[in-house]
Amino acid sequence: MLEIDELSVSYRTGKKMIPAVGPISIKIASGDIYALIGPSGCGKSTFLHVLSGIIKDYSGLVTLKDEGLNPQKHDIGFIPQNFGLLPWKNVQKNCLLSLTIKEQKIDSSLTERVDYIMNKLNIKSLRDRYPSELSGGQKQRVAIARAFIMNPDLLLMDEPFSALDALTREEAQELFIDIWNQYRPTTIFVTHSIDEAIYMGKKIVIMSHCPGTVVEIIDNPLFNTENLRENKEYLKLSAHLRNVVKKGWKI
Repeated sequence: MLEIDELSVSYRTGKKMIPAVGPISIKIASGDIYALIGPSGCGKSTFLHVLSGIIKDYSGLVTLKDEGLNPQKHDIGFIPQNFGLLPWKNVQKNCLLSLTIKEQKIDSSLTERVDYIMNKLNIKSLRDRYPSELSGGQKQRVAIARAFIMNPDLLLMDEPFSALDALTREEAQELFIDIWNQYRPTTIFVTHSIDEAIYMGKKIVIMSHCPGTVVEIIDNPLFNTENLRENKEYLKLSAHLRNVVKKGWKI
């Protein structure tokens, strides 16, 4: 369980403190996947940066598995918008980066896991290439592989598919959901796309303008539905979300 209680973040500008996020209170059950949507500048990325441990100066309480959130204790995967690959490391080393940082021994069972995930994402043949030699979709798959290989307690993604063209984006979304269903890490991802939120989010969190607060949390009845984009209920939920978003973003 990820519990967020009265989380607020402010930035100092000169002598003034400018509110950026919150207060936000939310409980996320282990193994759930939450889509986070809201207007530009409402603090979505800031919220993820708190949960990833990048931002440490905040008020409120964040606990994971009944302990204060701590990147040194908890395995937290983070996929930023630019995929976060190190240009001087090849695909294999980028995929194993989190394990290398934590000095985790790579035994036979872990090797099997790595091979399985890389095969599933169709990047095993790319293991000796460097990021500069990859397409956007290939970089995305490497970033996804790295996140799942570390078997995270919490997986965070900041607009992970926004840099991809439409067809590649849909393919990457499908691959992600396929492998997510096997490992079920607790996941929060930021998106500007209502369609993506419906396709990937078990629950959809709508945030207000800055400082971002939670306007509404919507249970997604279409989550994990086959042929989702052909489902008539998809259009109804999409229209409902757009109405909520328009109202919420006026706050």
